[in-house]
Amino acid sequence: MMRLISTLIFCLLFTCVLAQGPKRELRGVWVATVQNIDWPSPHNYDGAKQKSEFIDLLNSHQKTGINALFVQIRTASDALYAKSAEPWTTYLSGKQGQAPSPYYDPLEFMINQTHARGMEFHAWLNLNRASMSSRALLSSEHVARKHPEWLLSYGGQLLFDFGIPAVRHYIAGLVRNIILNYNVDGIHFDDYFYPYPDPKSKLNDEDTYLKYRLSGESRADWRRRNTSALIQEISETIRKTNPKMKFGISPFGIWRHKTSDPVKGSPTVKGLQSYDDLYADTDYWLKQGWLDYIAPQLYWDTAHRVAPFKPLAEWWNAHSYGKPVYFGMASYHLGDVWTNKEMKKQVEISRSMSQGQGLIFYSSTSLTKNTKGFRDTLRAHYFVHPALVPTTPWLDSIAPHAPTQVFLANKKLTWQAGEESDDKDPVAYYVVYRIPKQDKKYLEDPSNIIYKGKATEVFLEQDDLKPGYGFTVTALDRLHNESRPSAIAWIKPVSSD
Repeated sequence: MMRLISTLIFCLLFTCVLAQGPKRELRGVWVATVQNIDWPSPHNYDGAKQKSEFIDLLNSHQKTGINALFVQIRTASDALYAKSAEPWTTYLSGKQGQAPSPYYDPLEFMINQTHARGMEFHAWLNLNRASMSSRALLSSEHVARKHPEWLLSYGGQLLFDFGIPAVRHYIAGLVRNIILNYNVDGIHFDDYFYPYPDPKSKLNDEDTYLKYRLSGESRADWRRRNTSALIQEISETIRKTNPKMKFGISPFGIWRHKTSDPVKGSPTVKGLQSYDDLYADTDYWLKQGWLDYIAPQLYWDTAHRVAPFKPLAEWWNAHSYGKPVYFGMASYHLGDVWTNKEMKKQVEISRSMSQGQGLIFYSSTSLTKNTKGFRDTLRAHYFVHPALVPTTPWLDSIAPHAPTQVFLANKKLTWQAGEESDDKDPVAYYVVYRIPKQDKKYLEDPSNIIYKGKATEVFLEQDDLKPGYGFTVTALDRLHNESRPSAIAWIKPVSSD
């Protein structure tokens, strides 16, 4: 009987975590700028209106409980930021190379606005595209004008030839420049390495292959070596420039089928494979420790005949080599055949994975438009309470010191910063917990969080000021390491006199 009761209690608690969410979980959205998918809206070439649109987007996601944005700042050897050797993107002004008007630096603006709302900002760059169209009008500053020998024509686009060492150095240099000039929280690349197969096109990298291949090396192995060399160089560049910067990849959702690799392949048997078709060996990259997380694009439903969501989620969970898995979810399919119920299944499956530490939805618009009510479902059911971003202890495990001088008076809770942390990192934000006197595990329950922000004071609601409760404050650094709790400021019982 006792075992049955214990099992029931565990199931209830586990169901509660799956539904309302854990205390730590990355809750992200991809904000696509290519072809004005998410931001700015098509033909909006007014800098002031672009800023207003982004603030609306942010406010919507903040209300939903999103705590990380992955914003596409480089779509095709162009830039949505001022401090770049590449030309301004056409999606801001209608003409490549033309600055926003009224002038502003979109990346600097977006980072500041995102951080002001307690959210992470990850810079999402496209790796392989040099131009969306080989016939596009390109700026004189575009790489196709300066280094046409670096590019290949394929599927009507201009693509980088990753077999050329100078190309890899160039891309790593772009990453270094962003880290040095902008306060981003991470560098992020998607699934575009070598191009998706096009039966009408041929990738003519024969000359590069003959020049740089190893003795006896096949074209496929050579291409995989190129992408691995690129990821390694980017990773090493990030570590040298800022050792506490996150680096992640969002690959196609199938590495290899079990029919291609019976030992390590996923329980799928046909269709495209990242390893064989895009020459992206993400399994190797994770094994080498080059990445801080993996965000596989699991864009199939749970009943898919070829690539069902759950078995693939289980495969990535088992092949993450100890790094977090942020499951990439196709909320854009809510615009066609998928239902709210299907998305709920995927959220719950993702949360049941031992290495699953977050969700990223593609794309932003599917949530801001509340397609099929899914945004409301997140707010009312899965993201009811705030979540802190998971820690990355291999980058930094030193927490700030606890806040001091916590004082409660007239509905106002105030505190002071603690001593400087041992690694000299400043406090990034504070978290205030409202706790019942008898709760010894209050820090583990996100429902106790009533404030998360940079201020050192908070005005409390009358409902929070019930006798028997108290408040404690913790300090967190940029990588979300949390201090010990401060002393507790208890609510004094009402005098009977």
